[in-house]
Amino acid sequence: MDSSKKIVKVQILNAFAENGKGGNPAGVVLNANDLSNKDKLEISKKVGLSETAFVSKSKTEDFKLDFFTPNK
Repeated sequence: MDSSKKIVKVQILNAFAENGKGGNPAGVVLNANDLSNKDKLEISKKVGLSETAFVSKSKTEDFKLDFFTPNK
């Protein structure tokens, strides 16, 4: 994210919840088209959850989904 700061909104959702309860918290970043893998790893580390998903455009499908952990 270079020297210029960029604000990225991360939504926290509970995956695998049942009847609105439980589940595993995961971060989700929409419109991640301009984020590099380095940016995604940095964001994932700051979110601090086991996984953060990044949604971006795909050349062959409706969208692309990348998962990053705080480690890789």
